[in-house]
Amino acid sequence: MKLFVFILLLLPGLYLPAFATGEVQSSRSVGKLKLDQDTDLSQLIQQLEPLSRARPAESENYAASTVTQQFAGVANRHDQLFEIYDANVQTISDFDGDGYHHAINVYFDVDVSYDSATVYAKLYLSREGGPWSQYFTTDLFSIHIDDVSDAYEVQTELLEGYDPGYYSVLVEVYSLDHAYMVTSEVLDYQYLGRDLMIEARNWDEPYEEFYYEEDHSHGGGSMAMLLIFFLIIQVVIAARGALALSPCKNKR
Repeated sequence: MKLFVFILLLLPGLYLPAFATGEVQSSRSVGKLKLDQDTDLSQLIQQLEPLSRARPAESENYAASTVTQQFAGVANRHDQLFEIYDANVQTISDFDGDGYHHAINVYFDVDVSYDSATVYAKLYLSREGGPWSQYFTTDLFSIHIDDVSDAYEVQTELLEGYDPGYYSVLVEVYSLDHAYMVTSEVLDYQYLGRDLMIEARNWDEPYEEFYYEEDHSHGGGSMAMLLIFFLIIQVVIAARGALALSPCKNKR
């Protein structure tokens, strides 16, 4: 009885690490301007080393609430206003076919009201309303008013620490001419009109299909024996029939 109680007390601890608050999240991401046709993100991402981050301990409404001043002494340009004009998320790579993907491609087009600006973006993921976890920071890139050719995309492969679930993506944009974040957008079910079903690569294992080939060697031998036996029976029956039809000689 004591052993049974000990096992019951031990079982929760066996499953705790998989859902622990401080679980490490591992991913690898690469980004480029959307119009750059010379860069293949799918091939480039395979050459990157995984980036690991500790999962945040407490939930936040927005990651922007904890953002501090990025550049000391930078004066805001009050003649510029920013917005994310268009953004989308494409889920890719579902090995086991369960609808949860372990890779995503985030696309966003940042516009500025006047002149040009040099910006960069931070990307975050949140699972079902949980804490925002940053997984990538883009390189610097330039935008010009409402030019669509300066749209940016980031492809990410989630390796570990992302349990299967419905996720939201947060895009925060920062400008070199402004001290704080200039615009942001949450890409979730309401924005996209569809759920983002995501899981880490270690959850996305393809199902193994086993094919069993029947061994016909013994079956073939058995059929041959049955056929021979059947032929013998037919011969015996035919022989008996022939004897029965043959005329009998009268004995003198």
